[in-house]
Amino acid sequence: VSTQSTGIFPLVGWLTHRFQLTVEMLSLAIQIILILAITKSMVHSSDRIALRFPESLSVENYVAFTPNLTEAQGGLTICGWLKKSRDNPVTYGSSGAAAWFNYGVIQKTMAHSMEILLMDSMREVYMFGSNGGSSGVRAQLNTWQHNCLVWTGPETKTLQVYVDGDLKVDLNYYTLEKRRVLSEEGALVLGQFRQAIGTMKRTTAFGGDMHQLNLFHRVLSAEEVGRIYGEGVCGEVPPDLKDAILLDWSDFLAAEKFGAVHEVRMDCSRWNRLRSFVGVQITEQLIEYLKEFHEEA
Repeated sequence: VSTQSTGIFPLVGWLTHRFQLTVEMLSLAIQIILILAITKSMVHSSDRIALRFPESLSVENYVAFTPNLTEAQGGLTICGWLKKSRDNPVTYGSSGAAAWFNYGVIQKTMAHSMEILLMDSMREVYMFGSNGGSSGVRAQLNTWQHNCLVWTGPETKTLQVYVDGDLKVDLNYYTLEKRRVLSEEGALVLGQFRQAIGTMKRTTAFGGDMHQLNLFHRVLSAEEVGRIYGEGVCGEVPPDLKDAILLDWSDFLAAEKFGAVHEVRMDCSRWNRLRSFVGVQITEQLIEYLKEFHEEA
């Protein structure tokens, strides 16, 4: 009897261990299948192109072009992914924030009529001059984060900022002129704050990567912003929202690049996309389980 017992217990232990691994593997597999089914971007090409702005502080590194924003005069949404690579120095006249999106008209008086200004430090946003606010959420270094600005237009004049799908700023500017609308053909600049004709501000230069920046010609709801964020940095805008895009990422990639701004290919392999949705720990755990089963087999 003792001989049989000593032979049975190891077998029971081994079967229990295999059963536990099988259950855990099945649970992980179900999660992955659901993610693959819901996140259609997971089956897209692994090639994604981002724009990289050098870490060095310089007025020479930016992207600029002159789009027609007539369709966005009644309201707009700007969404994009940022990965900040450095903090800017806090100096006299500068808060240490970098300008990653700037739109406005350069006037004959040498004054730059700034109409949209998005900063990266605390997600500061300004419309038509000094009208704006801060999300209060500091940008993390070397981490992809999703940012959205919603401007409801000249009638309701509400400004909203979303960070990683969550609403952080919701302000109304009744003091603005009733019919203040965006200029039809102002200058759009990425990575810099253009102050006047031909001048930039070195201390507000953006350093880092940008990806999937899109400008929509209407106000997106909180649910729609959340869905875009849910696609992840390697994802795309959901198909039913693409008709609302006025300027998509390909328009920004095709714009003229100055200085050392250049395109970089992102690593959007299946495993890296999986990490972005279920987390690094659970993905590494799955890999370890796969290795263990392979070794036992």
